[in-house]
Amino acid sequence: MSERRSVGSRPRAVWLVPAVIAAGALATMVVALLVGGGAPRPAPPGLPDPGPLTGWGLPVSRLAMDVAAVVTTGALLFAVFAPARRDRLADRAIRAVRVASGWAWVWAAAAALTLVFTLSDFLGQPVHRVQPQETLAGFVFQVSQGRALVVVVVGAVVLAATAREARTLNGAALALVLAIATTLPPPLTGHSADAANHDIATSSLILHVVAVTLWVGGLIGLVAFDRSAPTLRSIAPRFSTLAVWCFAAAALSGVVNALVRLGGLAEAVTTSYGWLVLGKTAALTVLGWFGWRHRRRTLPALERGDAKAFRRFALTEVAVMVATIGLAVALARTPTPVPEEITSASRVEAILGYPLPPFSVGKLFTEWRPDVLVLGAAGFGAIAYLCGVRRLRRSGVAWSRGRTVAWLAGIVVAVLVLCSGAAAYGRAMFSVHMAQHMALTMLIPILLAMGAPMTLALRALPTRGRVARRQGGRSPEASSAEDTDVRPLRDWLLAVVHSRVARVATHPLVALAFYVISLYFFYFSWAFELALRSHTGHLLMVAHFLLAGYLFFWVVLGLDPTPRRLPPLARLGVLFASLPFHAFFGVIVMTSSTLFAADWYNALALPWVDPLADQNVGGGIAWATAEIPTLLVIGVVVAEWVRADAREARRFDRRVDAGTDEELARYNAMLSQLSERDRGRSR
Repeated sequence: MSERRSVGSRPRAVWLVPAVIAAGALATMVVALLVGGGAPRPAPPGLPDPGPLTGWGLPVSRLAMDVAAVVTTGALLFAVFAPARRDRLADRAIRAVRVASGWAWVWAAAAALTLVFTLSDFLGQPVHRVQPQETLAGFVFQVSQGRALVVVVVGAVVLAATAREARTLNGAALALVLAIATTLPPPLTGHSADAANHDIATSSLILHVVAVTLWVGGLIGLVAFDRSAPTLRSIAPRFSTLAVWCFAAAALSGVVNALVRLGGLAEAVTTSYGWLVLGKTAALTVLGWFGWRHRRRTLPALERGDAKAFRRFALTEVAVMVATIGLAVALARTPTPVPEEITSASRVEAILGYPLPPFSVGKLFTEWRPDVLVLGAAGFGAIAYLCGVRRLRRSGVAWSRGRTVAWLAGIVVAVLVLCSGAAAYGRAMFSVHMAQHMALTMLIPILLAMGAPMTLALRALPTRGRVARRQGGRSPEASSAEDTDVRPLRDWLLAVVHSRVARVATHPLVALAFYVISLYFFYFSWAFELALRSHTGHLLMVAHFLLAGYLFFWVVLGLDPTPRRLPPLARLGVLFASLPFHAFFGVIVMTSSTLFAADWYNALALPWVDPLADQNVGGGIAWATAEIPTLLVIGVVVAEWVRADAREARRFDRRVDAGTDEELARYNAMLSQLSERDRGRSR
């Protein structure tokens, strides 16, 4: 009888625990809505009222959408982290991918339901009175929230249809990238996108959503898809490292976003929104304690083979995490102390989202616009690079200080260009924007490429064999037919470098075309004005120009490994081929009488700058500054050319001294034969 009871209790636990966690998240959201004032209330007579179904259905569907996104991402993250059979997914990873596909359908359905409720809330009509065939198209094409939700629905459907067929690590990784990208449209178009300082709030929210999704989803994947100690022992340390970075990113972005929406520290204790922020802060603190406890207690216990303690503790952590998601959904529906719409009388502040005093050189160092995404990426890049250098030096391998200085200088310049007064005035003055552009496409990529980050990573990161030895070898359970080894980060990097995409992108003609054509397309099309009007467009612009510049100088400098290695003379030829295009572009802008993004600059109507004259100055900057980074690149290529010849000469001398140079031996033999022939003729 006891045997039957234990067997029958297992299926009940499978659905009972998730149900309890979901109920806790829903209850947390409802309480937070009631406390914060975001709960639906009847509208005053004469005003549009979407009704209680929309009032409660919208946050519930949004909670379901967020939870489905987290579970989908976590299942795919587990598949990427799990041991594989020669880069093909093992059975447990395939199960995780199939679960991710199923939850992606839930994600798509919840997003579609959220779209319907959002339309009802936008129109101020109950759901049963909304006529989608008449209003949905306009809502999707004209309202940013509608477009964002449609992108989520499409992305989730594509993910559900394609992820199920993934059978390799590369396929699971691509599905994971798609899942993360599908989570981004809602934070890009939330109420922070239209409020004061919306650029800072939007960047912080993007970082926050990505960090929380990976953190919570990854832990759910660990708890849900494997109970065996060997697999958890191989995955948990890697996830623990990721969780530390996610916790830091979530904490930093959460603090910045809260300060922007609260408007000050006093509002944290005097407003209902502030109370909810304090509640979320407390939850984050508790989760930080959970992570510390994992690293101190449960991970060592897991190394000893005790998987139950890890799973019990992680399950409690998951419950807190999901409840925090419910609290976050309630925060998104709660009125903020800072008005969502700018009510300032200043036209410039209403357009930009922040006040802008008259320009001076000194303002470039005082009017800072810190971007959390930039600061987070810069901090991660600097810390990871320095950790790699330290690991090499501990193992007795030398690393050039010049490369370290170049990498850190590139990061510092990026922070200055994207977070200082240049970021504030770049949206209002073409000349400042062009200085930003030249730094993003030339100076920063050159400095970063001079740091040779790929070479450092390939030397510092552990190989597959070292990872296996670190895990203590394979246990009998791990050597079964289903288990193999884990692909380390170094192998992921090699897979990217040797991929077909990298081979095409690093072709010198492709890299040159991408570098040059994007310059003309951006400024002579709608893309430039979009980057000025939208923070999303601005972020895409920054990412595009940094990527185009780094790709080009990755090929030209040749310090990092590439799928195809060009000789120095060919690299110099590619570099010189790009110079006329930049010079010609600078001349066009410098002499043009047509104002780029005229609607934007005319709407700003800054009294202390002439937009057309400022544009001509920007053309002069583009024409004049392109030569300086080019000289730096030529110096680096020539220096590497000389070093390569010197290394080849030393190798040749060593072969000669050792008597192992076959080519030289054949050459000497030929000279001996000619000498013998000449002696014979002379006789």
